Amino acid sequence: MSGLAAQLAALFAQFQPEPPTPYVLRRDIDVSGVSGTGVVAEGCVFSTAAGSRGVTRWRGERGSTVAWDHAVDVESIHGHDGATSVVLLPLPAMIHALTSIAELGQQRGGDEWARGWNEALRAVHGLVGRALASHLAAAEERAEPS
Repeated sequence: MSGLAAQLAALFAQFQPEPPTPYVLRRDIDVSGVSGTGVVAEGCVFSTAAGSRGVTRWRGERGSTVAWDHAVDVESIHGHDGATSVVLLPLPAMIHALTSIAELGQQRGGDEWARGWNEALRAVHGLVGRALASHLAAAEERAEPS
C-alpha cells in the first residue's frame, strides 16, 4: 500500500463500516411557491451504525433544520409527486475511486509514456495530498499507537 493510500485508509477508517451520505434536494417545480427551484436544501443520511437517521437544512432566508427518524421520509414528504428529488452524493464510490488513484503505481522504463504517466501520477497524488493534508495528518496521529 502506498503512503498516500495508507493515509487515506486511516482517514476513512473512522467512518467504518460506511460513511454518512450527503444529499441535496433539487426542486424542478415549486409547488408551494415558497422555496423556489434548483437546490433548495442540503442534508445527510447517517450510516446504519448511527441508525440511518437523517437531517435536512433548508436554504434561504427562512431556512430551518429538520431531523428525520427515517431518512427515506425526506423525499416522500417533500417530493411533491416528483417535483423535488433527493440527489445523493455517492461518497462510498468516491472513497473507492480516491483510494484506487492512491494505489496506482509508477511505470518503469525510460520511454515517453512511462515518464508522462509518472509525472501525471505525482501531480495527482500531490493534489490529493495537499487538498486533504490537515485531515490526513490528524487521522494518522489518531491511528498511531500511544
